[in-house]
Amino acid sequence: MVLNRNGAQLRLRRELIAIVAGLGLCFAVAPAASAAVCPGAVDDADFASKAQLRELVKQENSFGQRFLGSHAHDRTIDWIKDEIRSIDGDFKLRTGPYKIWSWLPRTKATDRPGLDLARAGGLSVIGADGTETKLPDAGAVRFSQPTGKTGRTGELVYLPPDQEITPENSAGKVIIRDYPEAPIPLVGLQLIGEYLTPDLASQTGNYDRPFLGERPQHEELLDASRAGAAGVIYTFDLPREQIAGYGDPHTGTIFKVPAVFVGGDVAAQLKALAAQGGNSARVVVRAKVERDKTRNVIATLPGKSAEKTALFANTDGQSWVQEDGVSGLIAFARYYAMLPMRCRPRTLEIAFTSAHDSVVVDGAARYAQRLDDEYDSGGVAYAFAVEHLGTRELVPQPDPDGSGQRLAFTGLGEPFLFAAGDSAVLRQTAVDATQRRNLDRTAVLRGLGLPEQNRVPPICSMGGLGSFTQGHLVPTLAVISGPWSLYAPSFERTAIDFKRMRSQLLAIGDTVLTLDKIPSEQIAGDYPSYREQRAQGAATCPPPENLPQFAPGPGE
Repeated sequence: MVLNRNGAQLRLRRELIAIVAGLGLCFAVAPAASAAVCPGAVDDADFASKAQLRELVKQENSFGQRFLGSHAHDRTIDWIKDEIRSIDGDFKLRTGPYKIWSWLPRTKATDRPGLDLARAGGLSVIGADGTETKLPDAGAVRFSQPTGKTGRTGELVYLPPDQEITPENSAGKVIIRDYPEAPIPLVGLQLIGEYLTPDLASQTGNYDRPFLGERPQHEELLDASRAGAAGVIYTFDLPREQIAGYGDPHTGTIFKVPAVFVGGDVAAQLKALAAQGGNSARVVVRAKVERDKTRNVIATLPGKSAEKTALFANTDGQSWVQEDGVSGLIAFARYYAMLPMRCRPRTLEIAFTSAHDSVVVDGAARYAQRLDDEYDSGGVAYAFAVEHLGTRELVPQPDPDGSGQRLAFTGLGEPFLFAAGDSAVLRQTAVDATQRRNLDRTAVLRGLGLPEQNRVPPICSMGGLGSFTQGHLVPTLAVISGPWSLYAPSFERTAIDFKRMRSQLLAIGDTVLTLDKIPSEQIAGDYPSYREQRAQGAATCPPPENLPQFAPGPGE
């Protein structure tokens, strides 16, 4: 594989040093001294290059969009196992299979499970005279109700964002709904931040990305299911080609209403028809829901002790952004395996977990429970979640002709969260790594949200996967970004700055190497106290199982 070159060069250099030393030849003091000292930071020369990271992410995405339970997802998991096996070292692999409900898009041409969400929807309008006109949709909404070829039809109505979806205004109707917005004031990050890089600390205004609207969208689809709506049409004020195949929601709830996305031109046309009255719409969702299974992959590299450093990323997703953390952790595994045993005081465990795009059965939640079970006996020092690296900022900007807006790259990096939980050691280590690698637009936070004093931990969210280990009261670090391209697969490789990805991975590696030299008792921070409070009945973070797997229908 491409990345083997770095490992071969490093091993060759070490072997030459050993040969020269064995011959009794004179050798410079600096290399000999460095060979005896374990690194406190990653040597740039020993880590995967920008080009090698790009190649890894390209290979990861070569199987197609990784819908949970799809053939592409299974092939990606097999590729991960092959990559770990190719590392010269003592990595051991095990898998943890479990059952899921899969929701797979179908293609119009073959009506067989496919991988193109953008072609899984259908939309037409029916005038008062019965004339039916097809309109271009931007794809089916994931986990919405499959309809078959005929779809579901109802009176076309527009319900603005401030209007609740009820049986009275929605039963039997096709609802036009603007995609929810839930912006975060940047001043809020500045108030709760442990450290913000200067380029982020000086920013004003709101941080507004569509992933923030996922939970409101989830609640709206639940409301539409309960109300007995015939369908939902979600609108984006953006060109269809940019949002084609948009992939949220990913809670894993399977809704009892079909839904599709549309771009700005079609949205305006639909709203005008709804205002006229007397028009209907037909919504089609071509998908298959079935009982299936998936698997987590756990790679373990023994260290001097059995106590673990636990790193993890998720394997399913649609875009190059989600999840390039997998490729990043493969690159880190290659680097860490080259260190001699004496420089690996803990066992390294890397979990490639499944079903993050179906949070209610998220494999990271299963993994976090196991770490929780092992923590009190000294089995785990801390957990580190890695997601969405090297992302470029992408925001809506007006078209020059004033006809609308489209997504465009700003030339900046997407804001990056480095969450470091309830431990002063973790937080300071995150700050040090951020500054050492000169990361841009990075916020080191205790967590994403305001603390609730009557709960352990006070802040549950670490922005993504890290929320699972945080909720299980395992000392947690997490890195993540949430760009527009996260669930918009059309941007592919252009969404990632691989130089930036590499800098972030070097900061992650520096963090691990620094913590390797610190006893777990110091890393633990407030977590042991929280665990005692939990044992005495204190409130904790709600589990993902609180989300419904299937939406209730009318009257349920």
